[in-house]
Amino acid sequence: MDAQHPFWTSPEVLRAAADGRYGMLTRAVREARHWTLAQVAAQCHLSVSTLSRMETGQRTLSDVHYLRALSDVLAIPPHLFGLAPVVTGAAEEQDRARTVTVGATSSGSGQGGDEAMRRRQVLAGLAGFTIAGVLPGTARAASGEESLEALLLAKSQLPAAPVPLVTLHHALGQAQHAFERCEYSELTSALPRLIAVAHASRDAAAGQLRERMSAALARAYLLGSELATKRNRDTVARVAADRSHAAAEASGDPLTIAASSRAIAISMRRHALDAPERMDREAGLNGAITMLTKTALDLEADHGDPQVLLLATYGSLLCTASYAAAQNGNTAQAVGLIKEAEHAAHRLPGTATAVAGSAQFSETTVAVYRIGVHTALGDAAKALSYFDSVEPRQLPTAERRARAYVDGARAWNAHGNPDQATSALNRALTCAPQELQRPSVRDLITTMLDAPGRTPATLPALAAHAGV
Repeated sequence: MDAQHPFWTSPEVLRAAADGRYGMLTRAVREARHWTLAQVAAQCHLSVSTLSRMETGQRTLSDVHYLRALSDVLAIPPHLFGLAPVVTGAAEEQDRARTVTVGATSSGSGQGGDEAMRRRQVLAGLAGFTIAGVLPGTARAASGEESLEALLLAKSQLPAAPVPLVTLHHALGQAQHAFERCEYSELTSALPRLIAVAHASRDAAAGQLRERMSAALARAYLLGSELATKRNRDTVARVAADRSHAAAEASGDPLTIAASSRAIAISMRRHALDAPERMDREAGLNGAITMLTKTALDLEADHGDPQVLLLATYGSLLCTASYAAAQNGNTAQAVGLIKEAEHAAHRLPGTATAVAGSAQFSETTVAVYRIGVHTALGDAAKALSYFDSVEPRQLPTAERRARAYVDGARAWNAHGNPDQATSALNRALTCAPQELQRPSVRDLITTMLDAPGRTPATLPALAAHAGV
């Protein structure tokens, strides 16, 4: 059964997952695969009698070690066991060896067709809400820009009822999918409700379930930090990143901790770039780089044969560190870090794509980072050589495709070719209209409009769309 098989969205499977009846779910999958109790028990290092009691509910199946073992042996999507956020959309088309989720959800480009949309609607209905709807027992958040602050006030101002972990993961999956479609306005309005429910669910839990709820809360705040960064609300982004890190520490999950550490470092980098004094700027950027590289090395994925999840997180942290080093003008450090990230991508099995937060990691996405790194270092020609090597349409989400086009536009503009820069921005507009309304993209368009010489014919229309 591949990831698109109707079995995974059947009422029997989804009800068992939503109710936390993981033993019943295990039996359903085992029987569907025509495996015996003895075959599965042997591979999971369990006795046949123990596995039988788990399947019949005589023994609770809640130990994360056994859940992960059964997920691996029976190829059960981890989100059905509450081990990871739900995966939806185009990412469902990739098997588990090729798509890895680190600290967040991978939801693809949203081009899965009518059948994929039907599955998402079924999941949303069973979960009890959609990302745009009102969570049970939760007040509506403020609309528009006010909601970015509302996500920081959600716990105190949006009373909410706890929900099962699988329900919370479904909601996180929908929210991540909205982010990857660059639906920033919609997510800005909806995310505070999700955070309120994540808090209520974590506070009502105990033991291992509380740790897993803490990881889900960390992911919700991580998404809030990334959203605030997109909207240039750096104070909100930093506070949300700090809260994500606190929840991640409570979860004890090193990958969730690493993802939240990356968000904090991004906030540090952005704050440093606004510093009026060069000394403060360099100190802030060096602090961000140190945090990123130390977090990466603590994963111990730079040697041996690490798990794919660790290797992908390690590489994503190095990409971000390389960009910070480039903005600090340190060519040797930036190039060294991005080369190590490339080496990590080469070590991924096959053509795997992994996700840390919203940052996909693969050989292709390292090349996209190369565009920004070399543009920041002042080598637009080299940046464009990497832009030419990337096919943005093959990137898994609209957000990643738009980023590649925008980075290409920056490189073309720095290279003195506003026509090509405008063409790249038009492509970004096609795949993710709200991406052009980001303050940093508006600044780029303003710079191009104010430049001497001929203005590209379509640039004024782009400026109007971006609100310049």
